[in-house]
Amino acid sequence: MANTFDESNLTLNALEQQDVSAFIQLKIAQQPSITSIHNLTTGVTMKEQIVIVGRMGKSGIADPNCTLPNSGAKSAFSEKFWEPANIGDTFVNCVAAMNGLFKGYFNKIKTYAEKFNMEGSDLAKLMVVRIEESLMQSIPRHAWFGDKAVPTAAAAVAGLKVAGDAKFYNVINGLWKQIFAAVTATTIKKIAISENAQITTVLQLTLAAGRAKAILESVFAAASPNMRADLTNQFLLSGALYENYYQSLVAANALDSQSDIINGLSVIKFRGFNVINMETVWDASLQADFVDNTTNNAYYLPNRVVFTSPTNIPIATLEEASLSSVESYFFKSDTTRANVTTYGYTLDAKVLVEEEIVVAY
Repeated sequence: MANTFDESNLTLNALEQQDVSAFIQLKIAQQPSITSIHNLTTGVTMKEQIVIVGRMGKSGIADPNCTLPNSGAKSAFSEKFWEPANIGDTFVNCVAAMNGLFKGYFNKIKTYAEKFNMEGSDLAKLMVVRIEESLMQSIPRHAWFGDKAVPTAAAAVAGLKVAGDAKFYNVINGLWKQIFAAVTATTIKKIAISENAQITTVLQLTLAAGRAKAILESVFAAASPNMRADLTNQFLLSGALYENYYQSLVAANALDSQSDIINGLSVIKFRGFNVINMETVWDASLQADFVDNTTNNAYYLPNRVVFTSPTNIPIATLEEASLSSVESYFFKSDTTRANVTTYGYTLDAKVLVEEEIVVAY
């Protein structure tokens, strides 16, 4: 049985740290809140219909004296369907199988039962915290990079570095999968970022001064008048592009006039629209798990921009509480004793209206 905690790298001796609360925990990368990027739809079950009401066509024609005018203008309905999938994980820790010299736990036990059941201990609390963090990291990974047919990289194929990592991505078809398909179908407008075609990671992320601003200008120009007039839209940027744009504001002494404080966080602006740094969402997965091909092992389209509204890239789940809660208990059967922590939730993500999103990559 594989334990959740692996203490085998510790030097276990009389001077080891005995207080779990004093352990140094590696900090996780803080992500933008889900609700700042996406509308969250709850109570969604399988194959629930999404009805998209199109804009009314042109109306308003000459009005004769006795005959009522009728231009024939219509608002066309279209549909998509939520298909939330089950996502979860289970973590087992048999505390009795840990090294008995691990004083962070074993010097505090007072009963024989505690050799097996660590419920209520600092170690159990630490495990729940780490798993809750892992749960929160899994949601945007699936929402953005989910691909039921995620490829493994090859000499001329972009994909996963490790074939075994497919299980972390192949549950739903996420937003990037949908965006790529719609760009191919020419229903989403795309601006090309030439740096992505470079064959080394260094060159891919080397951006000339002002490059991000130029890309944002191109994305903005490609957007429809309706999009440009709707300030609920926002620019989502990968890390290098965000930093490049930030530095261009600093160089122009324009940072103060192009920034704001929203929910206590500093947010920079472009033409009045929020610009959000997505490096802890996009870059974290792209750089860790994907390559452009196995010949040069460059990054897979590392520079990316999405311009749209949270209402146009919603995520759906059966219940919001399941997106942040874990269950922990002591399991005992006729042959097994272990502490078990588990979580589960349903998830789907959708690009709703293709003409209301512009991307660059």
